[in-house]
Amino acid sequence: MMITKNDTEKRTVFEKSARTVARYPRIFLFASLALATTLSVVGLIAGDFKVEVDNKGWRSRGTLIADREMQVDLMSLNRKKLFEDTDGSYWEYLKNTLSRGYVDLVERDDVYERKLLHQGESRKMLNTRSSRKWGLKDFDPVQSTKRHFRQLLSSRKSSNRQSLLKFDTANDKSRFLALEDTCDVSWYSDYEKVLEEDNTYAIWKVQPGLDTATLSILDKEVMEQICEAEVNTLAIMKEANVCKKCSDGNCLPPHSLVLLLRNKLNDHQSTCKELMNAYTSQVQAEFTAQLYNCTNEYVDNFDSSTLTPGNSPSCPDGFMPNLVDFFFGKDGNTDLRYSGSYFHTYEMDVNDVYKIYRKFDGSDGNVVRGVYDTVEESFNQIYVDELVVSDMGLAIASLGITFCAMLIHTRSPWLTLMGILQIIYAIPLAYFVYVFIAGLNFFPFLNFIGVFVSAALGADYLFVAVDKFKNARIHNRTGSTEDIAGVALPNAAGAMFLTTSTTMVAFFATCICPVPPILCFAVYCGLMIAFNYFMNIALVFPALCLYDIWLQNGSKNCLIAICSNRSVVEDDIEDLEKEDPDHDMQLKLSFIHRLLSGYYAIIHKFKWAVLVASLVAIALCTYYALNLPLPDNTEVRLLPDGHPLELHFKWSGLLLSSSLFSTGTSVQIIFGLKPGDTGVQNDPDTLSKLLIDESFVPREQESQLYLRDFCERLFDQDFTAKQYPEYECAINQFDSWLLEQSSSLSPDDAYVNNCNGASTLPLPEDVFDQCIISWSQAVNNKDVLQENGTVRILIINALASIDLMASIPEIDDEWNRFEKFLKEESNTAPSGTNKFIHASPLWWWFDTNQQMLSTAIGAAGIAIAFSAVVVLFSSRSLILTLFAGVCILYVLAAATATLVGMGWELGFLESICFAILVGISCDFVIHFGHAYIHFPGHVDRHERTKYAVLHMGPSILAAAATTFAAAIVMLFCKVIFFTKFAMILLMTILHATVGSFVVYIVFNDIFGPAEPTKLADKLFSCGKKDDASNSTDEDLVLAKYDVDEKSNLEVTLSSKGEISQNGGENEVEVILFEKSEHYDPIKNA
Repeated sequence: MMITKNDTEKRTVFEKSARTVARYPRIFLFASLALATTLSVVGLIAGDFKVEVDNKGWRSRGTLIADREMQVDLMSLNRKKLFEDTDGSYWEYLKNTLSRGYVDLVERDDVYERKLLHQGESRKMLNTRSSRKWGLKDFDPVQSTKRHFRQLLSSRKSSNRQSLLKFDTANDKSRFLALEDTCDVSWYSDYEKVLEEDNTYAIWKVQPGLDTATLSILDKEVMEQICEAEVNTLAIMKEANVCKKCSDGNCLPPHSLVLLLRNKLNDHQSTCKELMNAYTSQVQAEFTAQLYNCTNEYVDNFDSSTLTPGNSPSCPDGFMPNLVDFFFGKDGNTDLRYSGSYFHTYEMDVNDVYKIYRKFDGSDGNVVRGVYDTVEESFNQIYVDELVVSDMGLAIASLGITFCAMLIHTRSPWLTLMGILQIIYAIPLAYFVYVFIAGLNFFPFLNFIGVFVSAALGADYLFVAVDKFKNARIHNRTGSTEDIAGVALPNAAGAMFLTTSTTMVAFFATCICPVPPILCFAVYCGLMIAFNYFMNIALVFPALCLYDIWLQNGSKNCLIAICSNRSVVEDDIEDLEKEDPDHDMQLKLSFIHRLLSGYYAIIHKFKWAVLVASLVAIALCTYYALNLPLPDNTEVRLLPDGHPLELHFKWSGLLLSSSLFSTGTSVQIIFGLKPGDTGVQNDPDTLSKLLIDESFVPREQESQLYLRDFCERLFDQDFTAKQYPEYECAINQFDSWLLEQSSSLSPDDAYVNNCNGASTLPLPEDVFDQCIISWSQAVNNKDVLQENGTVRILIINALASIDLMASIPEIDDEWNRFEKFLKEESNTAPSGTNKFIHASPLWWWFDTNQQMLSTAIGAAGIAIAFSAVVVLFSSRSLILTLFAGVCILYVLAAATATLVGMGWELGFLESICFAILVGISCDFVIHFGHAYIHFPGHVDRHERTKYAVLHMGPSILAAAATTFAAAIVMLFCKVIFFTKFAMILLMTILHATVGSFVVYIVFNDIFGPAEPTKLADKLFSCGKKDDASNSTDEDLVLAKYDVDEKSNLEVTLSSKGEISQNGGENEVEVILFEKSEHYDPIKNA
């Protein structure tokens, strides 16, 4: 028992506050509950709480590329109205008003509506699908963002493409005569409707279990199985009424190789077995040879600029490139491994088809396997929606595990209830600040992922508070609840503040990401971490005081403490000796403390071997972590690789149709727009004002000539091409029109009234605007946009040489080639035309990916730097900071290396998860460092290390086990995002536990300072005199032995050193000594 004069006056504000809480715990608890409930209700109701479960926001904002795309997006959305504006009012509206309403790119005006490639979808199907309830795909950047950018890509195509995508059915030789009596066979001849509408289509792979097939789809046994599967699938469709029917009530047969074979044999009525009887080896050889010649001829004559087939006389009736794979016909290859069958279902409700698609016949799976989806992956999307419900159920179950672990560790339903309330209240309270202080109105579904991180850290806070309080009670068994609270609560609050600050900063550092859902996710998670801390102080601290009061009063209520009547009194772990000098008996330690004590003994015994192993592990993990690759392409998927819907996606990319249609991406060069985004960048519903480049003056004669020659130079580059062969830039079309009109005997009125008889460019400056505007209005060319008789915007359409499936390095290279060319052009362009921009949905998708990757790196750097500062601040030791840095390096390197070994790449989803890794990688080591410096003065490093292990080990192990168990449950989720999130959490906790218990502990045990804060204490006390030489009676410490613990002893120390005793008759032995810098609490005990 240690007593000092004026002890009350020397208490810190935190100790005084803690004692006040312990004095009035009920008041503090009920006041906290009332305030938290009020703010939560206000936040949820007044803040109009709702979760956005659509595809809003998954694109970068505020970057160079994003600023360009925002203006192009805004212009494209309003292009028709701008073109038709006659008095400039709509221009003024867009320039002065912040546009709102997220640009749903399927709602472009009719001229620029979607014209999909081979993943097209009719307007009718859009209307059908609009009634669906969207789910995970719409919040996740995987399905929705990919679809979003496909739509943007297609929306900027020229309207001339549409008419080029169809066959001339009048000249088409395929007649399907045997079906014409009962079925409308025109569908088979319509290239667009078969390949581009959202039909159900099966993809077949022969011998899917083998790396190299020994059979071909064209073999008789394979063709028979495919034929039988198609017949069975048609029967299922017929029963469900989800197919195009013929007059006899049967479904229209699918477009497939079986259909081509029936055409060849003119046999559409026989059974599959009868058809195979007619499919003799000679017919098979002829059929194979015909397909072989047809494929090569088709590829040679295919027009990649218009995506239309050329003349292919060798092809059988109805041949289309979905029937063969990319490898067939190459280098003499006649073995066909992949093929597709298209079923006419695009006029049906896709949800009705989805309900029965699992019944579709995929054959035996050994000889050949078929997998089904639609052209637009609609089954995949709906299935992911359904998985949200089941996976969220598992995620919630993981919370249940967290709550159970809290009960097991605290052995108190009362404290567990307070811990649960702490976690629950953090959710609406964080939302209150999120809306009313941070000013964020967009709440994406992704934010709920943070709830599980918050729950894990919330449990950690509960464990730390409870263990600190119980250890303080063991250290002072006879002290009042106020005494215990004055020691335990500030200590716990300080330890939790350190880990809270590092985790918060890790999440807030992710706010550098310019992608709104990620920014909102980072802010909300950081706020939930903060409110878990605040609510722990507000709820758990007074609850602990009540808990202690009840137990001290002898309560046996199992709702307060389970089996409290059988609990064994545990000795104080701060006494690191084998014997208790006061009671002369062996120390009584709990099972976990005995376990940790034995663990430390092993680590201490083999510390040098463990040190070498740790250094080797750090080196190896760092080496492999640095090999974390970037993804080969920007495609992101949600389902596991082996899922049938995922196989459908992979196999479809191997069909010839996929390779033929992957021919480039739309790029626009735009004069007259200024990059910028004046909207609220974290609110996807806010767009921007239209920013016009006032320096664009095309009427100048020098500018006219530059614009006329620009397109020729552009299309001479090897990385760009015209959207279709007949495409001409608007300025060149206008120049040709001038020549035509000037030589015409009956020129148009637009020319006569506005062009002053000009025959070619350049025109007089006072004539140019009115002439080109009159031409654009006459021919309805919306590439020229005018405001009040002045040309404001000029648009040039081109194609890049790569498509949306290209790798990130390929897209980066392509963007740089465009950027370099256009910068060179800008340097030589006249001043009136030298500020043009280029834009493409491919650039925007690429920029979004790159921002995600750079965010992962930048946020990690910020979090690590801040963690180092916190460790230095908390430990006040450069050596301990160095050890902590080594430990954090191990955690990051080991977790990343593990993921590399699992085949991960640093893609879209992984970047989100890595923010979590950094945030919680340093928590455990901070707890150990805080415990290591507990003793003042000179204390042996081994005793400090052992104390840290025994004092904080139980809390850290409990937190690790809780999070570990919760993450394991989430590994059973089906959606890749959830499983990757769980795996990141799992690996981080695993390696954080190993790093803190092994790496950090062994470094401290070998090299740890005996006086860790000596240097910092000297620096902060610089200028002060030596305490020993100026000591007064107030600095003298009274140490008392052999006093009965239950006596009410009052000792006062006068200024003369006299001692008086009241309230006890025990003999008192008093030793007076000055505080020493080298005071050893163990030796002096």
